[in-house]
Amino acid sequence: MINIAIVGGGPNGLYFLNGLLSVFKELDISKGLSLTLFDKHGYFGSGWPHSPAQAKTSMLNRIVGQIAFAPDKTNGTSQNYSESTRVTFNEWLNKKYQATQDKRYQLNADDFPTRELYGESLVEIFQDLVTELRQAGIVVNLIKDSVEKLTKDKGKYQLVSAQKPDGDEFDMVMLATGHQESEDNFYLAPFLKKHTEYYNFAYPLFDVPHWKEKRIAVIGMGLTAIDTLLYYTENKGGRFYREKGKLQYQPGGNEPARLFALSRSGYFTYSRPHNAKEVDLAKYEHQGYFFTRSLIDQMRQNLGAPAHKESSAENHKLQLDFDLHVFPVLMLELQLCYYRILFGHEVLAIMMAESRPLVEQFIAGSRAFNSQKETAINWLTQAPQRLALEAIFLIRRYLNEGKASHFHGVPIEALVKRFVYVVSGQSAPEHEALHSFTRSALAQPGPWEHHREPENHLFNWDMIVDPIKHMDLPSGISWREKLLAFMHWDRRQSEQGNLDNPYKGACDDVFRDLRQTVVYAVDFGGISPASYNNMLKDFYAVHNRAANGNCIELMEKIEALIAADIVDVTYAKANIQIQDEKVWLHSLSDAGNFTNVDAMIDAKLHNFNVRKAKNGLFRGLIEENVASYWIHKDQRGVEGATSGFNLTRNFQLINAQGKKERLFCVGQPSEGIMFFQNGSIRPNVNHHVANDVLACMVAVKKELEVMLESQKATLLITD
Repeated sequence: MINIAIVGGGPNGLYFLNGLLSVFKELDISKGLSLTLFDKHGYFGSGWPHSPAQAKTSMLNRIVGQIAFAPDKTNGTSQNYSESTRVTFNEWLNKKYQATQDKRYQLNADDFPTRELYGESLVEIFQDLVTELRQAGIVVNLIKDSVEKLTKDKGKYQLVSAQKPDGDEFDMVMLATGHQESEDNFYLAPFLKKHTEYYNFAYPLFDVPHWKEKRIAVIGMGLTAIDTLLYYTENKGGRFYREKGKLQYQPGGNEPARLFALSRSGYFTYSRPHNAKEVDLAKYEHQGYFFTRSLIDQMRQNLGAPAHKESSAENHKLQLDFDLHVFPVLMLELQLCYYRILFGHEVLAIMMAESRPLVEQFIAGSRAFNSQKETAINWLTQAPQRLALEAIFLIRRYLNEGKASHFHGVPIEALVKRFVYVVSGQSAPEHEALHSFTRSALAQPGPWEHHREPENHLFNWDMIVDPIKHMDLPSGISWREKLLAFMHWDRRQSEQGNLDNPYKGACDDVFRDLRQTVVYAVDFGGISPASYNNMLKDFYAVHNRAANGNCIELMEKIEALIAADIVDVTYAKANIQIQDEKVWLHSLSDAGNFTNVDAMIDAKLHNFNVRKAKNGLFRGLIEENVASYWIHKDQRGVEGATSGFNLTRNFQLINAQGKKERLFCVGQPSEGIMFFQNGSIRPNVNHHVANDVLACMVAVKKELEVMLESQKATLLITD
């Protein structure tokens, strides 16, 4: 009997289970196999983040049309994956609605679902998958228990759990544990614990004892914090209603005495734009103008610095610098996408033609262009910046004087029509005088609340990083009023969508569609340790805020909670102090304000860290020598601060002797050596999560073949 354990019953556990079924079919085996799945909460298929017991106020930040359950033909997969999993979430919803006529299943492809609804689909598909495995003769055990330790003896792995301290024995173990609670992620946590009720992890969402009497500070203003704030408001009986077009909040009487939202930036994640790309992914999914894998390869060859000889064997031998090499090309890509949306494809073609020789010189290796971050950015973006200035001047002359001209051979009328459409939402009629139409269109209030003047539409990176600084707001108003003004404006931009709004579209094109190109540059020590740390601290934070936020509907609810004075953002940028045995919030966003709190919840999902993981299972792998730390050093011996596992490119753990173990992990525990490992499979885009599972199964198949050969040899000797 070959015994395989999967630790974690969420989506990654489902992906592993499905992948194993595929491998079993390829090897034509079914007898003598036992699969055991452990899940701490017993939510098999969904895990706790998406469990059907999840509050209905918690929503995914991904639309219905972007969710699948298994690799598909774009991943080059075989048909051995279970038929029950080869459906998209959209197809599952349509099937459920046809069967039940229940309107909760009646969602469009561009709608955002609740976590619990996605969880319902995961549970149902998981159950079908387990049934298929059992019908094939494979033993499947589902155990609600927390695995706390792994040891190895005579080639076998023993899993020690809360219910079985003596452990169970397995031939192979697969870790699909998802997000992990860490000890004291927040640097002040050890001190805060002594002076207030401090909660280190927000999930599963929970009730602070006697919450109605307490002033609760929520650390973080991202997706987890939004789930937490809605849990303590709408989930507790409050309701949202619309009055004169504006969303309002009516308290239910069960809210905490006060809710405070805190973050380093002072901003909630920005709203996710309406996704218009799903109608034709082949046409609209951005593939990269210059920021491509081939460019990364060329830069690595020409600009990369040697990695230290002690770095992990799987690492790249040459390291780029994120700030000097990768980020400047991202900035060029952002500007090209931005101006394509604002001025049209003909202008894009001109900007690309003039940028190409600059890119070629940049990647050739001359330090004159890439020795400093600002120098590199200025060099690469000089063409779009210069051409954009020329374009807005010609548009201004046309608007003022009706002056016909050409922009590098393109009639200025083409640029004017596109600009007016983006700003006002109005298309120029075929047979109407363009000049009078544009003046009329720009004189009217537009639905997206854009500036009417072309001079206000030059690309500005700081408008993505810290937009309030660049908004025309009255002086002397509070941070609360500033943030509400920004959130209202940001929501209007999102309503315009990711094809027609320059900032939202550019961020969607680069931060989302090209995310895997960033991963390609960064994974396996692809950038220097120092720049890796800077990327996590600076770029990744902006990336998450600008492109990884939640839907318009949810962010409008947060606006309403702030406007109703239920969520207090006075201390969004907080100086946290401990005095008189109390925890105080001192506002850095509204000078002169301070207050105290009764409880604090760390509502951030922190990067995986083996050393700080609360579950001793992960540190135990290192202590048992069945896993080793990823080593990331530059040529001077400077080592990265990350604390992750050393893995092969097939997600197989490497032990202290540098050998591969029959241990695998995907998702968050693989972070460090690999970047951005969270997420669910997307359909029809050759998605990286599906590719990760397929890569892992290649190694799993090899290990199974070795075990099967060993069994055959043992039988021959016995006979």
